[in-house]
Formats: sequence, structure tokens, C-alpha cells
Amino acid sequence: MVKQLHRRLEKGFVEEVLRSFNKREMSESQACELLGLKRTRLYELRKEWLKAESKGDFKLSRHKSYVTRALPEEVVEFLHRELRYIRQEADTFRGRFNFAFLAEEAEKRFGYRFHRNTIRRFALRHGYYHGQPEEKAKTCVRFEMAGPGMLFQHDSSNHCWIPKTGRRQDLILTKDDYSRKLVGGLLVSKETSWDHLCVVKKTIQEVGLAQAYYVDSDSIFRFSQHDGIHVTYILKKDQGDVQFRRVLEALGIGIIYAGDAQAKGKIEKVFDYFQRRLPLLCERHKVTDLEEANRLLEELILYYNERRKHEETGEIPSRRWERAVVERKSRIRPLGDGLDLDRIFSLHYQRLVRKDGRISFEGKLWNSGALPGAKVDVCLIPGKSFMIYRGSQKLWEYHL
Repeated sequence: MVKQLHRRLEKGFVEEVLRSFNKREMSESQACELLGLKRTRLYELRKEWLKAESKGDFKLSRHKSYVTRALPEEVVEFLHRELRYIRQEADTFRGRFNFAFLAEEAEKRFGYRFHRNTIRRFALRHGYYHGQPEEKAKTCVRFEMAGPGMLFQHDSSNHCWIPKTGRRQDLILTKDDYSRKLVGGLLVSKETSWDHLCVVKKTIQEVGLAQAYYVDSDSIFRFSQHDGIHVTYILKKDQGDVQFRRVLEALGIGIIYAGDAQAKGKIEKVFDYFQRRLPLLCERHKVTDLEEANRLLEELILYYNERRKHEETGEIPSRRWERAVVERKSRIRPLGDGLDLDRIFSLHYQRLVRKDGRISFEGKLWNSGALPGAKVDVCLIPGKSFMIYRGSQKLWEYHL
């Protein structure tokens, strides 16, 4: 759990999970996984929800105000440096966190004691750590949400999708949990966080906003790469993760990390479906490029959604979705007016303005429009443009 429950997930989503759990339509382990809670807190939350449901004043936050004791700046810098090393640079122990050891190292350096949970919460809050699989109950996936848009499952699969190339490509898919309808899909040569953002953007423009996304914390953000006009950026796993999470949070969409890569059985079965069809079609039609392969993918997705009866639901996904909308079960939210989608769906990098008022980006110096020493955000749309922001104010835009 990266943040407190009320900061991670929409209230409506939490209420739907509690309602399904209370009706025994969802198991204890399933509810804990979706909400990112331990068993004790789940039952506490259900008790609070049942008590408040009749009054209509159910609140996710346990306190009216929440104040955390700020760590000294030098401690924060130390923790960022050490956690970043473990996440990105370590060899044998990469990704293996020992918070008791880090607390001891901090004590040696700063002269006073730290509790291991202080370090652990810091790592969770800043996205270095999402919890080990053994800390969560085993996920069971044979359940369904209350309606379309309550939960989208999002994942990718590395496979030789275009046999004549002799290489492997990555297929990115997004699937609605309730209807089993595929709401997003893209075949790319090698997945990047930018590709994932493009799939999400197209999905929300065509369908609307889901309440939450369910993703695989181990494999979905292997790296983030884009070719700039001067250099090639390659970001490591947690940085790609942060870009994706930032976009969902900006849209008010919750994000749930699967504790086990096999937990998302519903979408894994979809990849098996496509592995048995798309490569055969590509070979049959002598396809050698991504553009043509994506046309075949679109046709397959259309057939899957509009004509194929799903084995588990016994319904065609699109018809199941449409029927739920008529029955007012849809949890899809419309895309609000006034959203700056170019800014939201861009790759963000922070820069410090030099004494001459310029910033360094992609191997060159650029005028920033900000005062020396200020921190600005560079919002890059690969191959198109990048914008410079100070807070919510747009200062400059460059076309590539």
C-alpha cells in the first residue's frame, strides 16, 4: 500500500468491494487484495461501513486530520539514496529490502534511533516498495466486480507475435473485469511506460474513467525508453511505475498492485487466446511490420468483444457491458472538462533552472521562463514536443 486507503482508491470502489464482501460474493482474501488491507482492518472497515451506511456518512479517512512527523532533510536524502540504490543499482540484493538494517544504518549516521516501520512506511509512501507477496493473502481471481468500469485489468505479454520477424514483441491489453470486454490494446516492438500511457489515454477517451486499475508490479514496468532528439532515455522499473501511477492519480483512478504475477488469471487467459490466433494470422498474411499487425489485432479484439461468447459469463462481452449500463450498474465516470490531457499524458522530469535562466534537457540548453534556482517540470510528448511548467503554470513549449 503506497498511500492511505482514502488517497489510493475512490470511495465508490471501496464501498462496492465491501458490499460484495458483506454479501459473500467475494472472499476475504479477494477483498484484502483489492483494498490493500490486512484482515483485521478489513473487518474494522466493514463494521464502520455498515454502521454509517444508513446515515450516508461513511468516510474512508480514519481521522479528520492526519499529521505526520516530518523527517529531517538530511535523513530524507539518506533514505532516498539508499532505497534508490536497492531498487536500481544493487546486484545480488536488488529489490530485497531489509528495513531493520536500514534503521540501524540511519541510527549510526544520525545518532538517534529509528523504528523499522518508519523506514518501511517511507519506502511505501515514495513508491520504492510495494510489499512482498508473502505479506498478503494469496489472491483468488474467480470473482467479478459490481459493474463495468469498477476495475480494469492492465498487463502486457512478451511473445513472438509476428513470426516472420524472428523477434519477440510486447502486446499491451486492458480488460474490464465485469464484462470481460477488451477496452484497450496495442502491439509494440518493446514496451515502454510511454506505450502504456498511450493505451490508457485512448481507453479513457473512448470509454471513460474506471474506478481502479489492477496491474502487475513485477513485470508491467520493465523499463521506460524513448528516443529524444539528441539522446535516448532509459528509465528503470520504478521510474516507469511512477509515471503510470502519476497519470492515474491525476485522473482520480486508483491503482492496485497484484502481489503475484499469476493473480490476474482473467487477463492471462486473454493473452493465451491471442497467442493462439494473432501469430497465425500474421504468418498467414505475411505480416512483417507492427502497423499491419495492429490492424489484425483490432479485428481480433472486435471479434472477441462483439461476437465471441465468454466461457465463464456465458455472454458476449459487449452485450454484457451494454446490459449493465441499461441496468445502471456502470461505474464508468465521464472525462471531465478542463483536463490538460497533453500535460497529464506526458513523461515528467524535474529540472533546476540554471543561473542564466535555462535548463538542461536532452543534451541541450533551453530557455525556461523561470527564475534561476527554481524547480520546473519538463513534460515530454516523445517525438512531438515538450512543455515547461512551474506548478500549474505553463512557461514554455518547444516542438521537436
